[in-house]
Amino acid sequence: MSNSKKQKAKSALSAENLQAHVNSLDFSKSNEHYVLYSSQDSLQRLPVATFILSQLIPSSQQIHFQNISVIKPSTDVILVLPTREMLFGDFAIARWYARLHGSSCGIYGSVSPIHSAGSSLQAFQIDAWLDFAIRHFTSKNEYEPGLDILNQYLLERTFLVGYALSLADIAVFSLLTNRTDLESSSYGHICRWIAHLEADPCFKTAASLLRQQQPVKAPRSTASTSQKGKTSGSCPPLQGAEIGQVVTRFPPEPSGYLHIGHVKACMLNHHYARFYNGKLIVRFDDTNPSKEKEEFELSIIEDLKRLDIVPDQVSYTSDFFPRIVAYAKALIQKGLAYMDNTPQERMREERMDGIASACRDQSVEVASKLFEEMLQPSSPSAEDGYCLRAKIDMSANNKTMRDPVIFRRNLTPHHRTGTTYCAYPTYDLACPIVDSLEGVTHTLRTTEYNDRDEQYQWILSALELRKVRIHSFARMNFVYSVLSKRKLQWFVDHKHVSGWDDPRFPTVRGVLRRGVQVEALREFILSQGASRRITDMEWDKFWTLNKRVIDPKAGRYFAIQKKSAVRLKLTNIEEDVKIGLPIALHPKDPSMGEKIMRFGCDLLLEREDVEQMEEGQEVTLMRHGNIIIRKIHHTSKKDGNGEKPEVTLVEAEDFPAGDFKKTKLKVTWLADVPDLVPTQLVEFDFLLSKPKLEENDNFQDCLTPVTRAEMECLGDHALRNLKEGDVIQLERRGYFRVDRPLLSSTKPLVLFMIPDGKVKAMSTLSTNLTHR
Repeated sequence: MSNSKKQKAKSALSAENLQAHVNSLDFSKSNEHYVLYSSQDSLQRLPVATFILSQLIPSSQQIHFQNISVIKPSTDVILVLPTREMLFGDFAIARWYARLHGSSCGIYGSVSPIHSAGSSLQAFQIDAWLDFAIRHFTSKNEYEPGLDILNQYLLERTFLVGYALSLADIAVFSLLTNRTDLESSSYGHICRWIAHLEADPCFKTAASLLRQQQPVKAPRSTASTSQKGKTSGSCPPLQGAEIGQVVTRFPPEPSGYLHIGHVKACMLNHHYARFYNGKLIVRFDDTNPSKEKEEFELSIIEDLKRLDIVPDQVSYTSDFFPRIVAYAKALIQKGLAYMDNTPQERMREERMDGIASACRDQSVEVASKLFEEMLQPSSPSAEDGYCLRAKIDMSANNKTMRDPVIFRRNLTPHHRTGTTYCAYPTYDLACPIVDSLEGVTHTLRTTEYNDRDEQYQWILSALELRKVRIHSFARMNFVYSVLSKRKLQWFVDHKHVSGWDDPRFPTVRGVLRRGVQVEALREFILSQGASRRITDMEWDKFWTLNKRVIDPKAGRYFAIQKKSAVRLKLTNIEEDVKIGLPIALHPKDPSMGEKIMRFGCDLLLEREDVEQMEEGQEVTLMRHGNIIIRKIHHTSKKDGNGEKPEVTLVEAEDFPAGDFKKTKLKVTWLADVPDLVPTQLVEFDFLLSKPKLEENDNFQDCLTPVTRAEMECLGDHALRNLKEGDVIQLERRGYFRVDRPLLSSTKPLVLFMIPDGKVKAMSTLSTNLTHR
């Protein structure tokens, strides 16, 4: 093996081991970050600037510095975020950290009110010094001229920018610390400046502490570069991938809204682009004007923002139409394409049976003439139903290779190009051409395209275009769900849902409105990774993961069902006494703050709880204390079964000495005051009643009769402070997302229930729909 090939193999192996190490990192806490580096590297490549910043600036985020063996010398320092996205380079990471956490101390510019106008200027000055440091102090030729400039600049200055320590000082220091060639006789001002900074121990010891870190042995990747096609339930390394060189693309068709199936494709492409410090292209595959609208294009861009996916480039297949036309003509000239007007149904039958079209032996001259006519608004043969077919192999076992259609006529005005074109390339022709032209290195496609992979590579070979690697992954399907645009459109048209953002829909807008957290969605998808195994996912596994994300940040509140609330009278509390009880918003996280709950002699309880009470029983009022039930008042209410007693009032005594650990019944409650928050709880069920539709099933015969239920409640006073999108827990009811904040007494707070992955409801409080 040649040296260059050995080097490439070694590089690929290192990338795989690095990926394996990143996958093994513990992100059980959402505030943890990892900085990976090699202590064998030169001093100037250690994360000194980031380390100093992390010591100087207090932050709730924990940064772990790991000296790992799989990072080769001369590789950039790597920051790994909880999403497993990465940032490369000490200065880039330091900028990120300073912008996030340094605003309060002026590390990235002045925070003084008198300097507010100049703060942005100082930020630019800091950036300029970082650029200066990289240019001069990482290059042998520029090193001494850089020292001369810096020494002169520090003649009458203590700090590089303004009158206080900034990121500029930290960054330049990180490249000059421990240099043996800085003599005070030649660079006295620099030496004075360094000594001043090293008076702070975190400056003086940063490099040595990083050097002393014990190396972390990274797990070896289970996939080798020779294991083509083998995947696991995570994100294996891309074959032939090189750091900084990977280009992926997500090519949605602007003919509908993004759904959960698309999310896997875009998140995997985004993950690999960021992991390899590469580039993500979002390319709109706008080759079918009959289905496409600008409305869908804009919605896709908005949905990507909601998913925290920011592409490096946005493009359109229509931008390449002139070049695709030229490549189509080239195929004709090579005798690799012909014009065919065989009726569509007959063409389909001939392809299935391997029968060559009567037009297959058409001359290049005739094919060229007919193709030119197809491109014109009107011509003698334009209405004869001609299309362009690739001339491949009508006897191929892979039926996608049996002369596929690659160009067809369509007079529908295009939403971007108008009536400029009268014929359009198919996806099968346009995709490989544009992938190659845009520099895509790895195309990630679902396994349903496997048969078309051979066709994809044939197009590239026939046109002598740069090859692109193809990686396959399984499409993500969920039980009780449909992803077909046609079927989803039917639900919208027949008013079974309120629109494409309905919480029962598997669209991005729908699932986010239901309460899905982007962090949970990303973790779930990356845990499935590039597995090729096709399965129908159970929603409960996903909702369980989503619950783990929302539970630590969901404030706790109370709400009582309005129509069945029962009054509780505390007889040992004075009538006019109303007090405010400070109660932690989250019992396990005091940092979330407190809410105030009113308390007095008149309270409201859930009827279901009251029906379990007995006179003399000790009961716990959650977040308050115990009471003793003294008397339960009933009336009679006629129903279909005759006389049935109903509780109208409960008399009790407040019992501060009680032990809540000894009570069986623990109930939610509210003070009976006029300004309780009118709250509407909304639950949803699956649109389909059957987990998986069979091939012959008509989905319209498998609809769930009732899929939305509402409950009118009264909520505690603190609920009025919520805003749209907030996620909370109503204790003993479940998790909810605020779909509409409180607007008025007639426009109540609207809360959408978020499933938690449990088959059984989280409490004895009943709900209106099946909990699944």
